[in-house]
Amino acid sequence: MKKKSRKTILKKREKKLDTIGYSKLDIMWFFQWLKLAVDMEGQSLSFTKSNWVTGSQNKQVRKPTTKSFKITVGGIGLSAINLNELKRLPKIMNMTKREIFQHFNKWFAKNKHLFGDFSVQFVQNKNNMINSDDYFTVQIPKSLDRRTIDNQIDTLMKGLKLKTPGGKKRDITFNRGVQKDVMKKQWEVYKLKTIDKLENSKIAKRVGYKSGSMLNITGGKKQTQGVRAVQKSFESAKYLVINVSNGIFPKTTL
Repeated sequence: MKKKSRKTILKKREKKLDTIGYSKLDIMWFFQWLKLAVDMEGQSLSFTKSNWVTGSQNKQVRKPTTKSFKITVGGIGLSAINLNELKRLPKIMNMTKREIFQHFNKWFAKNKHLFGDFSVQFVQNKNNMINSDDYFTVQIPKSLDRRTIDNQIDTLMKGLKLKTPGGKKRDITFNRGVQKDVMKKQWEVYKLKTIDKLENSKIAKRVGYKSGSMLNITGGKKQTQGVRAVQKSFESAKYLVINVSNGIFPKTTL
């Protein structure tokens, strides 16, 4: 049987130690919506909701009410993120997909530890070290043999005061899983509606919503199926912006 090289074993260890709680694509969606919220800070988003009220002759009727929410980015859930760094980037709706990916990769390299449960990190490059008081750094000379390294680490650990077992959990926690296909459509709908100013029927065709069938809506009116899907998706996108500005993701209700 061929003996595995130390280099191969080290690579396996590196993958095991560097644990991330979410997929990179999940975190990229978080980055995009958070950046959008940062770009929109100070603006207000309005939502219309119909409630049942008592009308004439004591009949129950639906009355639409409008409520506005001002975007203020902050809160405990975002305290570990450098929001000023995001503010200095170009507005995300002006970026190409390639530019979004490039900016995200740089941001991810600095912030990926926020999305993972705390674990031992193997760092080959000092520039990739986590800048946090929750970590301490041990430097190991490559010239030492494994037994000497193990003995010296055991001796070092005896003098350290560590926190209670269980440790600190991830700084940023999603309130549910990310539905990537749905989120992609919500992002496209929001951009096509607010930046390109397209009609709902054209947006429905662009993003691939089924259209043609007629739906019965409030008040006995009818509406094309695709148009209704765009309206609901746009509302969900606005909820995403409001919620992520408060450190809640990817929640699409208030």
